[in-house]
Amino acid sequence: MTDRQAPSSRRIWPGSLLVLAASLAATVPTTGDLGLTWDEPAYRYSQLVSAQWWEQLASARSRTDLDEALDPDALLYFWPYGRHGINFHPPLSGQLDLLTYAVFGGWMKDIPARRLASVFEYVITITVLYHFLTRRYGVPVGLTAAGALLTMPRVYGHGHLAGTDTPGMMLWLLAAVSCWKGLTEPGSGRWRAAVGLLIGLSFLVKMAAVMVLLPILAWLALGPLPRELRRGGRGAWLDATLTTGALLLPLAVAFLEIRRLSGLLPPPAETDLFVCRPEARLPGAILLAPLAVWLARRALARVFPRSTTWGVERPALEILGAILAFAPAVGWLGNPAWWREALPRLAHYAMLNVDREGALPDIRIYYLGETYLFSLPWHNGWVLIAVTVPATILLAAAIGLGFGLRVVRRDRLPLYLLVHFLTLPALRMLPTPAHDGIRLMLPCFPFLAAFAGWGTAWAAGGLARLPLLRQRPGAVRAVATAAVVGWSAAQLALIHPFELSYYNRLVGGPRGAWRLGFELSYWYDAFTPETIRAINAILPEGASVVPANEYSQVPTFAELQSLGALRGDLRLDERPDEGFPYVWLLTHDSKANAYSRLLFAMEPAFERRPRQLGGLRVAAVSDPDDAALAWAVQLLAAGSGTPDRVEAPLPGWLRSAAPWLARFWGEGLSRPTPPGVFEPAFSWAADDPQRLRAAAVALAEGRPDDSPDSPALRAILDRFGPAFTADLLARRPGALVDAVELLIDRPDALRLVLRSPGYTDPAAIGGPLDRPTARRDGEAN
Repeated sequence: MTDRQAPSSRRIWPGSLLVLAASLAATVPTTGDLGLTWDEPAYRYSQLVSAQWWEQLASARSRTDLDEALDPDALLYFWPYGRHGINFHPPLSGQLDLLTYAVFGGWMKDIPARRLASVFEYVITITVLYHFLTRRYGVPVGLTAAGALLTMPRVYGHGHLAGTDTPGMMLWLLAAVSCWKGLTEPGSGRWRAAVGLLIGLSFLVKMAAVMVLLPILAWLALGPLPRELRRGGRGAWLDATLTTGALLLPLAVAFLEIRRLSGLLPPPAETDLFVCRPEARLPGAILLAPLAVWLARRALARVFPRSTTWGVERPALEILGAILAFAPAVGWLGNPAWWREALPRLAHYAMLNVDREGALPDIRIYYLGETYLFSLPWHNGWVLIAVTVPATILLAAAIGLGFGLRVVRRDRLPLYLLVHFLTLPALRMLPTPAHDGIRLMLPCFPFLAAFAGWGTAWAAGGLARLPLLRQRPGAVRAVATAAVVGWSAAQLALIHPFELSYYNRLVGGPRGAWRLGFELSYWYDAFTPETIRAINAILPEGASVVPANEYSQVPTFAELQSLGALRGDLRLDERPDEGFPYVWLLTHDSKANAYSRLLFAMEPAFERRPRQLGGLRVAAVSDPDDAALAWAVQLLAAGSGTPDRVEAPLPGWLRSAAPWLARFWGEGLSRPTPPGVFEPAFSWAADDPQRLRAAAVALAEGRPDDSPDSPALRAILDRFGPAFTADLLARRPGALVDAVELLIDRPDALRLVLRSPGYTDPAAIGGPLDRPTARRDGEAN
């Protein structure tokens, strides 16, 4: 497996076009199969508003019209990106979605047309990976890597959603490839400039995508850059000092000004940029100054081609210069909201990202049976990769790692791609955002696929040297690729359209993973078009449907209704005048509270138990009776647990010298208050059930004086606030009687449900928590 085995350039391009076509054929037809996710409505809103600006700009016929379109307030209003609010990411991914909608929206549905941007970005990533590896290692490596990336179920799923992660993955790979080509290929100045351009575009997608800087800068600093300075002598040092200094100076000045402005702004959650407008001492154009320096440096190279200072190619230094020159310019020019009052708005965006945990609401995350806030235990990145990638790809990648280490002295590309692969899982060991499974690590998967390609080809090469197989090396390679990619493709076909709930067979698939404490679903993609059609069919006319709790107040269903997918007569997020509403319920364990845990343990009016997920319930709608019963049981029996105090067993001197080590024992991780039960209610139900029943009946019938225990029961119910009890007794008083019967009949089941951080399978407690009075009536009949 060497460069000598690689096909010629003329043969690579037809193969790349075939991979492109096959990838499009495997992705475009399924663009609308996944349900509308949590974030897509917010991204769509930003696109709709910015589309109005494009229309205004296109209709400008005078200088006055143009001035109105470029007014600071107009830019801020029409570009709701990169600030605290509905969409805090910059605009590039949304504008690409808007572009595919403009092209294909006339003959496709709205959401699939916008999702096509991510599909195309995903396909480009697959094709570039194939082309890059095939050119160096041959078709088996490139084809296996491309097939692995195409058939990883989670990556495939994200490649169909109008979000920020797929463009981030594409740009990360393109930047990594451009950097390698810029360092290793002669006359590759355009690739070096492309690195800076691509990092600027990454900044316009999301701040996390800019983390591609870490492996690139680390690689430059640990090898090529010191080597260039050492070999180039005085001229190289002079070039590095003068050029880099001139590039950094305006950026340092801008950074200091942004720091000053940050001190004048309130916290991001309290900032209204229409009102909070500290005056900047510098224009945004200062971000173009490094680009001017870069152009001047290029001009010096042309004017003095024989100069040992200016006329020598220094790839690593040129890549560093391109990053400093292009990234700030592209980042500024690519977001029209920053064209005016640029530095104050950049200061706000910087505050939003530097203090992410404090600036945005804490996101609840479910991991290995526990709920966390914002960040996860240090091992989460490695574990999630191990359980969400098909086993054959993991095995092939492990073999590929062995290949990379074996050839490291003569071929550094595997080591370079390994640095890129390790970056995001390593960052997840730190206190960084860790929600939504592997979504935030999406850029590492092309590099994992590359190692799967190397591992498959290397293993096939070893097998082909066996006496029985020596005459058929091509067949051995084909079978090896088919085994690795074929198994993964089968997993993809079996899980579709629930790719974001995929777990591999090493943990028993989705059912086994859920039992181990991994989250079954998280982004509402489980409410697929088929699921929505079924819900439309079962809900009565004018039904009120609400989320289960404040953690699940998503815009998904209102967006589906506005698009005509969900019935227009349904009253969303609105309680009925009488009785209780229907309740949406996704199996999103991190968002569970006592109320939704109780609902999940009951028999819903509608549920989706797809065979793809082993028959697990992933989406449901609970009826008003269950909604009332769960509400009553929560008031009666729910409580709070005692948080565990986690303290790392570190000696004092080590804790002082390296406090970050405590994280490896879980110290410092934020967790919500653990769930629990209200033991006095359970004790009352066990010790004197008749008096508890009598008190419940008295309150339910509006005759509290009939029972001397009514005040005690009312005090228990009022722990959450008297208004909640009054609402229950006004809307569905009989639910209180049912709740008491349930507490008397099934205390152990209730304890298990209420104490579990996630959701409890009704089968684990002997069946659903049904309404006892209804059950007794059925038995009597």
